[in-house]
Amino acid sequence: MLLLVGATGKTGQFIERGLIEKQTPFRRFVRSEEQMRPGSYLGDVRNPQDVVQALIGVSGVICALNTEGNGTLAAGLGNIIKAMEKQQVRRLVTIGTAGILQSETEPHLLRYQSSENKRIHHDAAKEHEHVYQLLHQAKQLDWTIVCPTRLVQEEARGEYRIRKDILPSGGSAISFADTAAFAVSAYLLDLHIGERVGIAY
Repeated sequence: MLLLVGATGKTGQFIERGLIEKQTPFRRFVRSEEQMRPGSYLGDVRNPQDVVQALIGVSGVICALNTEGNGTLAAGLGNIIKAMEKQQVRRLVTIGTAGILQSETEPHLLRYQSSENKRIHHDAAKEHEHVYQLLHQAKQLDWTIVCPTRLVQEEARGEYRIRKDILPSGGSAISFADTAAFAVSAYLLDLHIGERVGIAY
C-alpha cells in the first residue's frame, strides 16, 4: 500500500490512473470532502498529525503536490519526510521541477539560477530547492525527485529522455501523462534512488 499525495492535480491524476492500471494498492491523501472516495484519507498535509495518521500501514509515498505560492509544498513534504522517518517508511518519489537540476552550461549553478532559466519568477523553484535540501539530509529515505521541464497537456507518448541531475539536452517539454508514468515506474521498480532525474522529450 502506498500513499498518493496530490492525486487531484494535473500530474497526480495520471499517477492515480497508472497505479490503478498496474493494480497497485494505494491510499489517496485529499484535503476536501468533495475529493473523498473510498480508500481516501481526508486531512491537511501541513498538519503533522494528519500526515502521521495517513501513513499508517503504508510502505511508500508518491507526492505530486503543486507549489501554490503559500508554502504548502515545502511544509507538506517536510511533514511527510519527518513522518516517514518516524514510522520507518523508506520509499518516496516526488515531482519536482527542472529548475532544481544542475545547469548544463554552468554546472556550479542550479538551472533556475543560471542563464538556461527562462522564467522571471523563481518562487516555485526556490520551494522545490528547499524540498531537495530536506531530502538530501534525509539519510533514512530512498527518495527520487522527478524533474520535468515545461509540462504540457497532451497524450502520453510512452517515449521520453531522462538524465540524472541534468535536463536532457535541448529538452523543452514533457506531458503530465509521461511524467506520471515515469514516476510510477521509478517507484515500483526502485529506480533512481537518491537522484534528481530530468525528464523531457
